[in-house]
Amino acid sequence: MSSDQATPAKAPYHHGDLRRSLCEEALEVIRSDGIAALSLRRLAERVGVSQTALYHYFRNKEDLLLVVGEAAIEDFNQYLFAALDASTGDRLEAFVVAYLRYARDNPEVYELIFGRASWKDASPHAFHQTARASIRHYSTLIQGLQARGVIPAVINVLRLLQVGWATLHGLSRMYNDGLAFTAEAIEDIGLHAARLLRGTLTGQSGADAR
Repeated sequence: MSSDQATPAKAPYHHGDLRRSLCEEALEVIRSDGIAALSLRRLAERVGVSQTALYHYFRNKEDLLLVVGEAAIEDFNQYLFAALDASTGDRLEAFVVAYLRYARDNPEVYELIFGRASWKDASPHAFHQTARASIRHYSTLIQGLQARGVIPAVINVLRLLQVGWATLHGLSRMYNDGLAFTAEAIEDIGLHAARLLRGTLTGQSGADAR
């Protein structure tokens, strides 16, 4: 291909995929520079459109963050399920490690999904609906295990999910906030918690529940 036939560095975006491109670029800004670094102006410059064009998709920065949060949830879920699909061993432990690693390696994205700023406004938004749907999906997976007899019928599935999530979220936040633990320690603690939880469900000790 001759130089005059080379594809431009920034090809024009079609109307149908501009929103997706904006979300992808916004996630990259958040990953590299943090939530505070994202602005409508900076995003417009990165994508190569006018800032006015962004107002067709986002009312303001707060709305932008919530919309990008939906994409972040999808990214998080895909990461977790990819880890499960690639696992050749204990799937619960693979899930635990994947969760903690995502939170550790993507602290700003994790903050966008689960941080107070995204949840302090009680006004309904598609972001909140997407997040709750994601939780319901994991609850359904646990219910499936219970239906197959893997988890005792007397166990409250919702409470089991909440206990597990609280443990992983707590470890993630403690590490990301610099309160305690090393990257290796949070994984070891998470795995220990998974074994203790499994042991409680099966009536085994934590060591025997591997």
